[in-house]
Amino acid sequence: MKETKPWFEVWFDTNEYHTLYGHRDEKEAYSFIKSLVENLKLSPCKVLDAGCGSGRHVFAWAEHGFDARGFDLSQNSISIANERAEGVDNASFSVLDLRKLKDNTESAGKYDIVTNLFTSFGYFPNETDHSDVIEGFSKALKYGGVLVLDYINTEYSKKRMVCSETQIRDGIKFHIERKFENGFFKKSISYTKPNGSKKIHIEIVKAWDSDELSELLSSEGLHVKTIKGDYDFSAYHNDSPRMILIAEKK
Repeated sequence: MKETKPWFEVWFDTNEYHTLYGHRDEKEAYSFIKSLVENLKLSPCKVLDAGCGSGRHVFAWAEHGFDARGFDLSQNSISIANERAEGVDNASFSVLDLRKLKDNTESAGKYDIVTNLFTSFGYFPNETDHSDVIEGFSKALKYGGVLVLDYINTEYSKKRMVCSETQIRDGIKFHIERKFENGFFKKSISYTKPNGSKKIHIEIVKAWDSDELSELLSSEGLHVKTIKGDYDFSAYHNDSPRMILIAEKK
């Protein structure tokens, strides 16, 4: 039977997604949040991590004394985060689609900082969906609040794209193929489940340059103040590994 849900809603909620990507470094998340706090001279306040996955950045914010909330579309990811959050007073989680944040009255004008990290955006073939997500970020922020949008650097990613590879994690062999097509990076991930059934998921991420993404943010009242090129807050250039936009809600 053909999938009717979008790819990200299906793939991100599988156990195999967590098997493939679960090795992501908690120390890296803590170090990045530490860099944000120091470089932006932030004091503890209300933070919303949009598209938080299983919450590693939310917990890093909480460790730095911030009142941190995260949401994600994946019930599986949020269940993992909620288990870990037991006993942590300043970290909380909920299930929500990025595109629905703009309609979430509970979040409106509530946050000093909104983050969207580790390329948790750009998944939609429909341009309106991208605009809806950015509108949600803007609506959740207080005036003077800050958005941190951590995205791929298109030129860097094109140059270093590994077209085909195999990874084995927890006994599962993942075959991964990548290509750039029609303005999107596309990653095909195939594997065989323990019961013998074969599965394939295709991730897509839109390729923006810094001007295009800055213009999209500006259209929703978020004005880019600076762009950084990595998690150590180095200056951004064409060959930076990341494109981290810091924008203010005017």
